Amino acid sequence: MTGVEAVPTAEPASAHSAAKDVDPPIGETAKRTPEDAQRENELTEAQLNRIEEEQKQVPLVGDRVPFEVVVMEYDPVESAEFYNKAKDLLETYGDVRLIRRDGNCFYRAVLVAQVELMLNDPAECSRFEQVCKGWQERLIKLGYPDFTTNDFCEVFYKWMTPIWSHQVNRQKIFEDLNDDNEANYLIIFLRLITAGYLKENSEEYAPFIENVSLSDYCITEIESMWKDADHLAVTGLVNAIGQSIRVQYMDQNAAPNGGLFYDFPPDQKEVPRITLLYRPGHYDLIYRR
Repeated sequence: MTGVEAVPTAEPASAHSAAKDVDPPIGETAKRTPEDAQRENELTEAQLNRIEEEQKQVPLVGDRVPFEVVVMEYDPVESAEFYNKAKDLLETYGDVRLIRRDGNCFYRAVLVAQVELMLNDPAECSRFEQVCKGWQERLIKLGYPDFTTNDFCEVFYKWMTPIWSHQVNRQKIFEDLNDDNEANYLIIFLRLITAGYLKENSEEYAPFIENVSLSDYCITEIESMWKDADHLAVTGLVNAIGQSIRVQYMDQNAAPNGGLFYDFPPDQKEVPRITLLYRPGHYDLIYRR
């Protein structure tokens, strides 16, 4: 049976991975005393705390701002490739919402984009509500524990109800999306249904996973908070919510087809309504002009 984690309140694991090991002694290998180990641990903890504090200064979901802010992140000389790419994208995309770099950025960006679509499209509200409410039974059939699954689903449905019923307070929506305690539940639901879709279609997706089973992959890479989304995770969520997504790549080498963007699913005839900007290890939400 697949376990479901409690809502995490700790800081992102990605912050821990960002801290570097303390430099070893210069010269020949030296004997390490308990005092040395303690000092190293204290230094590492200080590094982690600094990184975590820096992350906290960045909103989970930024305001919608002109795309020029992306261009301004790059030096035209030292980062010429990315600067020029951002300038090119400026012709197509007018605005951007920057998302916190915490390993949840893909799921968070999709959540925000989906909410924005529903705020302006009653038909999309009905469609998304029907899809999401169908997942509660589907997850339980897959072996997820009844109690925790029902809890995560009901919290998600309750939060979405004002949007689905067109009685929404837009200010409160974005306050909640920037509140860790509120937003974590919403992200967990999206992670669960992503894993659920892949498990429902295990014969199709298991061959793409090496060295571990699909179930173990879902537990460690999708259901766990603060884990970056790979190509398989993107595919899973897109299909789980029935919403196509375009990923615009700053680095052409990162695109699955070697192009400048990639649509999930790739066989869509219409341009996806959601577009994400991918930069190495991170997703932001962008808007066409």
